[in-house]
Amino acid sequence: MFLMTTSAQNRDEPPGGHWQPPAGDDLLPPVQPPSAGFIIQLFVVPALIVLVIVAVWLSFNWLVRRTATRPQDLIQGLEQGPSIARWQRASELADMLRNKRFAEFKRSSEAAGHLARILDREIDHGSSAGGMEEGQVTLRYFLTRALGEFEVPEGIDVLLKAAETGRDPREQIVRHGALEAIAVRAFNLRGLEPPQALEHPDLEQTLVRLADDEEPNIRSQTAYTLGQIGTPKAIDRLALMADDADPDTRYNAAVALAHHGNDKGVATLAEMLDPEELATVQRTTNSPTAALNRGVIVQTAMEAAQELSRKNREADLSLVIAALERLAHADPKVLVDAQLPPRVASDARRALEAIARATAARAQQ
Repeated sequence: MFLMTTSAQNRDEPPGGHWQPPAGDDLLPPVQPPSAGFIIQLFVVPALIVLVIVAVWLSFNWLVRRTATRPQDLIQGLEQGPSIARWQRASELADMLRNKRFAEFKRSSEAAGHLARILDREIDHGSSAGGMEEGQVTLRYFLTRALGEFEVPEGIDVLLKAAETGRDPREQIVRHGALEAIAVRAFNLRGLEPPQALEHPDLEQTLVRLADDEEPNIRSQTAYTLGQIGTPKAIDRLALMADDADPDTRYNAAVALAHHGNDKGVATLAEMLDPEELATVQRTTNSPTAALNRGVIVQTAMEAAQELSRKNREADLSLVIAALERLAHADPKVLVDAQLPPRVASDARRALEAIARATAARAQQ
């Protein structure tokens, strides 16, 4: 009994005589505010490490760009180096030449000739071992794109050679790039003061051959390029291409004809304005353009029809007008089901008004 009493007294028995164990907080060490050194280790040091890494990356990037701030430096760099560095230089050159800052450089016959010689050599190299590797094909593609930005006659012969060189399916991107480059060159020359025409003794006959190419992608781009050339022979070939089996090819041909005031593609323009026709094209050909860009196709056809009405007072636009009227009064749900934006109806009404104004203006002349 004595021992029990003494033991209770040693444990600081609370009033009332019942002992309780200490609370959890009493068992933990006292909480103290973090020290300055701990905060530095936790936050400041990692932040400084990140800043150093970013600074090193920016410095390296600045040094790389500083070594090739001029297009002539990039062209010179294309003469040597590993393929990955060369196609990156060609890509940067193509982007650089789209900048108005280098308008004067794009009129350099010497620079265009130098780049054309590099592309010509790379096309020939495509027949050797490794010539169809991804890096080599990509290099040739960007070389064509860069060469197309110039506003001089030099280089057209090499672009035509690239457009016709199809030794491997992987080269299709190079052929497409060359045709696009020719179109860009024609557009750029036409925008000069005074305007200039793109001329080359083999230009028309090469494009006419490519208009019958077995690859639909090449025929489609050829139609666009022929539209940019716009010569009588090009227009005659486009009139045939407006009935091509490939939808993208005939669409490009019909739009090009309309912008030149030729009504041979009116039936195809009406097809481009018909949601049911576009859906049929998707089901039968699995065309990604018809499936994903139906709104773009319809809008392009509307603009082409308005341009045709302004340029050709004799054009019979009855098929296009009928298609526009159906769109103008279409139920919004029908347009959504056809994967067309609801604004197509109001755009069709505006197109009809524009065509009516052009018709009235012609009648007064």
